[in-house]
Amino acid sequence: MDHNKAVRLLALERYVLGELPPPLRDEFEAHYFECEECAEDVKAAAEFVDNARAVLRFAA
Repeated sequence: MDHNKAVRLLALERYVLGELPPPLRDEFEAHYFECEECAEDVKAAAEFVDNARAVLRFAA
């Protein structure tokens, strides 16, 4: 998967939310291990999701 395809497919968002089908997940993982921009975005998005879940748990 190239960077443009990842952006088009919203692969980052779908990956972090666990909504990326396994074949595309594997392609995206191979891509973001080579793409510094996507690797940084995955880390930031994962941190955001973790923090949002913690806040929502606390608020419930």
